[in-house]
Amino acid sequence: MVTRNPLELPASGRILALDVGSVRVGVAISDSARKVAMGRGNWPREYRQLAAEVGKTRQNDGVCAAILGYPLNMDGSEGPMAQAVRDLAAQLEKDLALPVLLWDERLTSQAVEAAWFEQREGRTKKGNKKDSVGKMDAGAAVLILQGVLGALRG
Repeated sequence: MVTRNPLELPASGRILALDVGSVRVGVAISDSARKVAMGRGNWPREYRQLAAEVGKTRQNDGVCAAILGYPLNMDGSEGPMAQAVRDLAAQLEKDLALPVLLWDERLTSQAVEAAWFEQREGRTKKGNKKDSVGKMDAGAAVLILQGVLGALRG
């Protein structure tokens, strides 16, 4: 059953975090001690490819659970994208027998974008949003996962 309570996750094992967008999915994974979230780039959003990548990462990296960023509206209500993420979480859990947690991700993408462009200030090559989208997707997944890891530490 998809949950919103991090305490319902398995007690040990690495955790995979996904920041689900309409085209691609940002990816992060925890270390085995569950102290650090590390970005892993992004994967295609198409379900078969995504499920294959999650399954492969589960097997290769000892992943015991997945976290999906849950894009609630600012008032806490669920819009179409939040419903799509909830449906995706249920499908991944069913197909891969992997516990899935939905984690409120309001403003994570904006925080990563602001940090990205702040970091680029003063450099000779500032880049643009198009060049950085994949990195920002993974950055948002890192923020989501760090939030969960912090909650697990209490």
